[in-house]
This record gives sequence, C-alpha cells and structure tokens, in this order.
Amino acid sequence: MKIRNLLLIFFCVLAACEERLDIPLLSEDKDLLAVEGVLTNENISHTITLTFPYKMMNGKAVPVSGAVVQILEGNSATYTLTEAPAGSGQYVTPKFRAVFGTTYTLWIQYQGKEYFAQDSSVPVEPLPALDYYKVNDQYSLAFNESGQNASYIDHRIDWTTTADCLPGNTCEGRIVFYDLKTIDVNEIYKPGKTDFLFPVNSIIIRKKYSVSSAYRTFLRSMLSETEWRGGLFDVERANATTNLSSGAIGFFAVTSVVSDTTLVVEKP
Repeated sequence: MKIRNLLLIFFCVLAACEERLDIPLLSEDKDLLAVEGVLTNENISHTITLTFPYKMMNGKAVPVSGAVVQILEGNSATYTLTEAPAGSGQYVTPKFRAVFGTTYTLWIQYQGKEYFAQDSSVPVEPLPALDYYKVNDQYSLAFNESGQNASYIDHRIDWTTTADCLPGNTCEGRIVFYDLKTIDVNEIYKPGKTDFLFPVNSIIIRKKYSVSSAYRTFLRSMLSETEWRGGLFDVERANATTNLSSGAIGFFAVTSVVSDTTLVVEKP
C-alpha cells in the first residue's frame, strides 16, 4: 500500500501543470555609442562601424549616421573617413597601411559629443600549417595552438565552384579560432559545437591577426559573454572591456596580419 501511494504521488508530480511566467525585460537607455573597427597592415580601405546598442534581445543594430570620424597616425597624418553607403553607419578610410610601432587614435564627433580610442599593433607570428580531417565524405578544421603570442585566425571557406555546391545553397562559411594564451575555466568547459563541414576542393583563405595586450583583454571578455557562455563556469554578465572614452563601448584595434590560401585535397 505504501509503495502504491508513493508511486501515485510520483506520477502526480510528473503530470503537474507548468505555469508560464513572462518577465518583462527592462531596457535602460544609456545613450551609448557602439564602436567596432580594426586597422591592419594591409593596404586597404579600413572600416569603422558605429551603431546604437540593442534595446531588446535579438534586436537589430541601428546605424549611427552623420558622425565625423577621423584617424590620427601618430603625429604625422590624419585620415578623414567617409560614410559609405550613406546612412549605413559604416565609415571608410582612404587606402593605407597601419604601420607597426605607431600609435593610432580614433576620434569621433557625434551630436556635440566627442569620443576617442588608441591602439598600436604588435608583430604577428607566421601561420601554422593548415590542419583539417575527414568526417565521412567531408572535412572539418582542427584547432591547434601555435606560437608564443596571443592571436586569432579567421578562416573563409568557399566551395561555390565545386560539384557539391547545389543551386540555392550557401556554399561558403567563416570560422574564427582564438588563441589568447590565457587559462580560463569557462573556456575549458565551454559548450560544444557541431563541426562545420566542407567538401574536397574547397578554398580556404586564412588571416592571422596579432593581438595587443588591451585587445586581448577585450576579446577575452567578449568571448566570456558569447562563445564561452552556457558552460559550467559562466562569469557574471557585464559589458566587454573597452578602450573607448566615456560614453562609448566596443573596441578600436590595430593589428598586423599574415594570410595564405589553401585548396582542400583528398585525405585518406
């Protein structure tokens, strides 16, 4: 009889109704400017993106248009950026290379307020050999730490010209591997990810970026709020660190880059 009563209580608990609880998300307008920009030693037009922070979860960025944006190269040159296209919040420099050993200053003026940030690049170490392995009839990238200094490698993968690219499919992808030379428990126990697979004859363009001390601190805090979140040892929620002056968030980075291109060949 006691066992029967216990079983009855157990199944009643299992069958209990769940009540939906809707908790409103409170958004506080901090009048912040979100800044994203990376200068490299490539002779290209660099882009600084200005937006307002999201006010709702999974919101859409609102561009900051009509700002005055300049980059100062040490004490020798000043580059004035142009918003392109108009209304996009993306401000583009003339073509130039960010020189190693020089401090670059980002200066922004918007609605009577001024914001600034500074960074300088550190040397970048050579790219390691590309490592990928077979998964059934496709391939996946392997991540291996390399070198002595903090860095990250951006992989652009394209198989649009292969027979595996079917009409209507997106036949390209992007994977970034971070090697910050830190020991973080939340990184070690971060949630797992599904392998990104690509076919033979894919083309992989890699770019390895050097990371200054301040940039590494920013990336570490950004990853703690994104890719490393959801594991056993999450950190307390907070904005990522920044090198922007008061009233702005994000990061302005200067980095050195090396790159290569690899054709994926058949492996046993």
